[in-house]
Amino acid sequence: MQKKIIQISDLHFGEFKFCNRLKDNLKFQIEYENPDLIVIAGDITSMGYLEEYNMARDFITDLSNIAETYVVPGNHDSCNVGLIHFRNLIGDRKFIGSDKSDDVIIIGLDSSEPDIHDGKLGFDQLEWLNDVLNRIPSSKFTIVTFHHHLLPIPQTGRERNILLDSGDTLKLLVSHKVNLVLNGHKHVSNSWKVEDMVILNSGTATTTRLYGDNYPAYNKILIRNNEISAYQIKTETGQERFLAHYTIDQNNKNKSDLPKSCFTY
Repeated sequence: MQKKIIQISDLHFGEFKFCNRLKDNLKFQIEYENPDLIVIAGDITSMGYLEEYNMARDFITDLSNIAETYVVPGNHDSCNVGLIHFRNLIGDRKFIGSDKSDDVIIIGLDSSEPDIHDGKLGFDQLEWLNDVLNRIPSSKFTIVTFHHHLLPIPQTGRERNILLDSGDTLKLLVSHKVNLVLNGHKHVSNSWKVEDMVILNSGTATTTRLYGDNYPAYNKILIRNNEISAYQIKTETGQERFLAHYTIDQNNKNKSDLPKSCFTY
């Protein structure tokens, strides 16, 4: 199996540091890459207002003409009762999808909490996720995406807003041998590997809300059989920077030994 995935997040349409030139660059670069799947890991708006959602929807529609595109909400999207607009203009806040060939399964979750920056998945979503993962064939490459970062991100200052139920979430994902987790929120690209699961964060692609000497960027992910390679792409120029390369054991996903439920409260 060979797949190309574009992971973007923290677009922040309507924000004063949003840059239309970066948005146009991003669209052009994604068209050139011609990926199999596009994942937007939250914060498509600045404050959840309708006019911001309308701008985001138009951009997402353009991306959908390039490849299958999936979006989860972030904390900024849930401000000002913005999740009503998300539902009406973007889609479901949690979902199960796939690429066109159905080789890759993607599960989206909503980690946002209205009008605060903290995030969690909560018991109901974790229970739903556990049930969904139990039903996915072990042969499928499985991706889970939600906005808040599952693990701390280096070079982002004082740690804030990590997923509040990250421990239970991490246990569930690892127990089910999920291949790839895609997050945003911190505006810094990063990669971790926990057991046989790769966790990738994407930076802000279209704003200058940046830490230190970081720059607007997004991630390109290449999947080749049992290998995952990730690159950070600078939105300003399209320049690539190697982010990570991992080998995973896709053949070791026999779920027959999994408990019916992988988390307890």
